[in-house]
Amino acid sequence: MLKKVEGWIGRHPLRVTTWLVVLLLVVVVLEGILLSVQRRAIRATETQSAKLLTSFLKGDTTEASGGSGVAIRMQNVRFRWSDKVYIDAGNMAVRAVPVQGSTVDFDDLNSFHLALQQSTVELSPEVLTGMFNESVFNYPDSKLRDLTVTLTNEDNVRAVRVAGMVNVGLWIPFAMSTQLSVDTRTNTLVIDVKHLKVLGVLSATKLIKWKPLHLENIIALPPNKTLIVDGNRLMVKPLGLFPSPRVEGRMSKVTVDDKAIHLTFAGSAIPAPESSAKNYVYLRGGTSQFGHFRMFDTDILILDQDPRDLFAFSLVHYASMVPRSKIEVHDTHSARVTMPDY
Repeated sequence: MLKKVEGWIGRHPLRVTTWLVVLLLVVVVLEGILLSVQRRAIRATETQSAKLLTSFLKGDTTEASGGSGVAIRMQNVRFRWSDKVYIDAGNMAVRAVPVQGSTVDFDDLNSFHLALQQSTVELSPEVLTGMFNESVFNYPDSKLRDLTVTLTNEDNVRAVRVAGMVNVGLWIPFAMSTQLSVDTRTNTLVIDVKHLKVLGVLSATKLIKWKPLHLENIIALPPNKTLIVDGNRLMVKPLGLFPSPRVEGRMSKVTVDDKAIHLTFAGSAIPAPESSAKNYVYLRGGTSQFGHFRMFDTDILILDQDPRDLFAFSLVHYASMVPRSKIEVHDTHSARVTMPDY
């Protein structure tokens, strides 16, 4: 049979050559079509990613307000939204700005927002762990779960280690070492992945550099618009993760030490009270409402009953602490409250 085929080819060399050329042209055309389809798919993906990124940045809700409201100065305070969500402030300046009107109603947390001024606040790994699990990646079809955040030292550089489970068809454990920076142009906290391991031992750092395996193709975006993944960079709006009252501010710097992540905010300074107190919350200026009490040109100094540690204070639960507090009113212009930790 083989000799017959060879004989036929020998008798019809021109026909064989023609068929080979036609076959080659068909292969070239098919490859061209496939490449064209692939390029269009890539362009569509890139266009969609660009639209998402543009929408994410344009939808930024962390623009500092220039309104008046009530100026609040905190020193050595653990400012709580809940037991798991809080920030530690050695010296924090913030302005409570009403959404409508001119009165800040501290009993309606949706009626005002907090505009961070010149401040540095601390976020502990435990708080970030809670935020990632309860806010950022807590949505249907999330590809990440059971996350933990720790602070490490890698190559003599402070790093943030994020570990958990990722769904790539089945749930597998992963751990990634990241470095933080602030993109002041977009007012986002940027998380750059430096090293990635799966199953505890296998390095996947080089794999995610291959475009089809970029993290943006693995991690489904949350519907709360607080995160977007651009290549292998996670861009987070950390202030959008807090419950009401909404927090705003312009981030200027981020640093990491052994215990916490420190976020520095730009803005105008707010004067401290004339007091030797170590831990306090000071409210000054503007009109404020507390239950049935309204104060014009607010002047309230809230002191820590036990200044040996941070003053745990909560706007959410301040009213429940008032009956346990000592209130002094020495004139008709100001009040001093000594309050226990929440």
